[in-house]
Amino acid sequence: MILRSAFVLLGILGQHADAKPRYDQRSDIESATSRALASRQVDRDNSTRPCGYLFDEVKASLDADLYPIFWAGDVYRCLVTVPFLNDVGLRFIEYYNTTLQFQSTLAYLQNPTPEYQQPAIDVVSELGRVKQKILDNQYQRQLDFEYDIHSIVLAMHDSHVTLSFGITAPFVFASPFDIVSASVDGKALPQPFLKEQIVRARNSDWVLQLSPIVTINGFPAVEYLTRFAKQNSFGNLEDHADWNDLFEHPANDIQGFYGTWGGQTLFYPGASLEDDGIIVKLANGTSYNFRWLALLNELVNPGPLETAGDFYNYFVLGLEPASMQDSDDDDDDSDDFGFDFDNLKQINLTDQENIWVYESDGAYPKANISQKDLAVTGGGVVTGYFQEDIGILSLPSFYQFPDEAKEFSATVQKFITEAEKRKLKKIIIDIQQNRGGTVALAFDTFRRFFPEEPDNLPWSWAGSRRRSHPLGDLLGTEITNFWNELDQDDDDKWDEAANEFVISPRIDARNNQTFGNWAKYSPSTSSHYRGDHWSNVERYPLFDDQFLYSAFSSEAVEDDPYGHGHNKINTSQIWKADEIVLLTDGLCSSACSVFANMMAQAGVRSIVAGGRPETGPMQGVAGSRGARAYSAGILDWLMRFVKQELNPNSTLIPNIPPDFETRDSGIWVHHAAFNLRDEILKPDFDANPDGQHLPRQFQYEAAHCRIFYTIKNIYNMTQLWSDVAKAAWTNPGICVADSIGYADLPNQPASSIPPSRLPIHTSGIISTKSSVNNTDETVPIFNEGDIVAGTAPKIEKLVECKANRTCEIKGWRCEDIPVADTCKTGERPKFSSVAYCLPPCRMSSTADSGTSCGKYSADKRGTSSLSCKARTMVETKEKARPQYIGCCQPRNIKASGSMCVKSP
Repeated sequence: MILRSAFVLLGILGQHADAKPRYDQRSDIESATSRALASRQVDRDNSTRPCGYLFDEVKASLDADLYPIFWAGDVYRCLVTVPFLNDVGLRFIEYYNTTLQFQSTLAYLQNPTPEYQQPAIDVVSELGRVKQKILDNQYQRQLDFEYDIHSIVLAMHDSHVTLSFGITAPFVFASPFDIVSASVDGKALPQPFLKEQIVRARNSDWVLQLSPIVTINGFPAVEYLTRFAKQNSFGNLEDHADWNDLFEHPANDIQGFYGTWGGQTLFYPGASLEDDGIIVKLANGTSYNFRWLALLNELVNPGPLETAGDFYNYFVLGLEPASMQDSDDDDDDSDDFGFDFDNLKQINLTDQENIWVYESDGAYPKANISQKDLAVTGGGVVTGYFQEDIGILSLPSFYQFPDEAKEFSATVQKFITEAEKRKLKKIIIDIQQNRGGTVALAFDTFRRFFPEEPDNLPWSWAGSRRRSHPLGDLLGTEITNFWNELDQDDDDKWDEAANEFVISPRIDARNNQTFGNWAKYSPSTSSHYRGDHWSNVERYPLFDDQFLYSAFSSEAVEDDPYGHGHNKINTSQIWKADEIVLLTDGLCSSACSVFANMMAQAGVRSIVAGGRPETGPMQGVAGSRGARAYSAGILDWLMRFVKQELNPNSTLIPNIPPDFETRDSGIWVHHAAFNLRDEILKPDFDANPDGQHLPRQFQYEAAHCRIFYTIKNIYNMTQLWSDVAKAAWTNPGICVADSIGYADLPNQPASSIPPSRLPIHTSGIISTKSSVNNTDETVPIFNEGDIVAGTAPKIEKLVECKANRTCEIKGWRCEDIPVADTCKTGERPKFSSVAYCLPPCRMSSTADSGTSCGKYSADKRGTSSLSCKARTMVETKEKARPQYIGCCQPRNIKASGSMCVKSP
């Protein structure tokens, strides 16, 4: 498989994988689309050659020095013509299934704890269902297959699990206008507004009147956006974070990224092939008619891609067109479209203090402290502000290259030093939109605020573990043994000391000694949960020179995280824990999660802003809380190394085909990643060192207070920080109703129990048909994790759960089921959610007198266990007309063009 150059992001290199570049500083809502598509002077033919047409548009845009932007319908028209080949799809399924065996959370995703706020998903079974669809010849279009795979990835709700592959990799869909969610006064429930109106009203000193969005494409705005978020938002642990992820935010603006709505929409958002419109109606009666856009992610020139077959060969198989391979012109750089980056809007980089003012449409004030090279296209991200007796440290990201990391740390320390000189009494650390980055900066920043705390306390512990399985144990054993045998002065000894499959230098949390070998780390007697096994808990050896060099590129004392290695403490603690507060929006993830947890364990409270338009608590850290994101590409190279250099006779490692550098993925994969290690909290470990520990990913971590964004603070950071200070120290009454009392403090457990898992919000707005009988006039189906539904006969009596979500029948579970209110033939229904008591699953046989799946179909797993398929098309007797649960093609009915079939 021929791999091509990486995607080009116009934002900060190395930022979170789910973000996309801002393609315009869209300051005028009504001219956004016309500017984006300014290069289109003629009506090119997009019906007979839909894929070739796209690259005509690319050339025209770039010849005019414009970033390529398309109508969404034009891109979709090309994508739906790309065929599907069973053999290629099966090879990808095998590749991805092997990759996800390293995902640490599979068992808990299948059977999560009650406090976990997202629906369960059996990832391996879902991949098996996609495989069965291939074997049953149910895919005709590559797009249907890829959407089903993406549905599984999204249903895992883990931002460490990413996948960019095939024909969905080069494009993303986007709205031509920006929206925000805000309350009018901090008490009323938030409503969606056009961001442009908010900014204009602020600039007019609120003379201009605001009007919220009331409908989108004829649906109530909140309902439409809720379903849109559930369908497209990525990697969040609850609906509140999914909601925040939709909208624009100043902390996104300064990093050069859009929210899900503005430029990260994966699934085609149009109603049909011919309808990619958005009709927005405001409360004052004003209506706007727009069209969805599509952006090109990959600025490389594949040469002429005229047909759907060309598109398949290039984006699915990774094969360059013959015209590109046969080119005799050595001077022709056919891999580069020649986009003139110098013509991008430039900023005066010498005016450091005001850069964020410009990038955020005036939301950020002038900075008092700023990191070197502060700019969307620069490496700086840290700023500091002083308001009366309060200091605000803004940390929108921990993503930094080694040289930038030094400046990051120096700027944080400069802020602390200056705030102490000014005798500021309180500190707000703003981590809104922080999706993670370099974990060393989490350790470093924490110790600068708490320099005197010893390493053995919970907030510096950072314990973690991984899923144990034969292939992982083989890689770990071979690579650890290889590293152990290297000479101490061998370059590989230093370079690979932090390799995830070199366990020797890492600390065994049970005895604070290094593991030394893989068998001690991942023994056969390791802890287990529902059939999965895990390693023992490990800690970073932050005193080990080789590990620090390998993990953090530490070549000098100052490169080590502050308070670790040779970078010794030389400062004192200035503020007590209750004089510091974290401001978050629930999107804190990865390294940000590590930082937030250390601060929380030290006693620092958190205030979370935004969330769905409802009262109640909200989690402050609802991105991934995993301890290590890991690339499938690196995993592939490790497999090759072990297979070719260390253990060529292994049958566990997939074979590497001739002329391939790594194992065959079938489909070209631009990027795939997973969560390798779970974070385990020290109090949980101390309670039972040899027992089973619930990963932090599945625990409920409410913020200590929740506030709504308001129309006056959503694009005014000065006002937002002032509101946060009031909520934290002078007026907790501005916290959202019923949002206090759900968070722990050291030695002070929460007084309220976590909320029950929220009902499932299904994406029932978009009318779809089964991929078995798709035509170019329909939108492909995606079922949010339930890829192939089994047939389920009618249940005569469905019993709803009690008010406390319990069931009268012992062993039965209360589950939130999407129930279709209406169901027209061939269309996806509109859903509501009802909590029903449903039976457990056990193997059904003549010798088994216990409860089985009964009338439900069953998925076999191994020889002794199974899980019931999703309950589909269950007719209730409580309603006046038949109701349906789910809506998928039954297996026992051949392609008929009808999705919804009434149960007999």
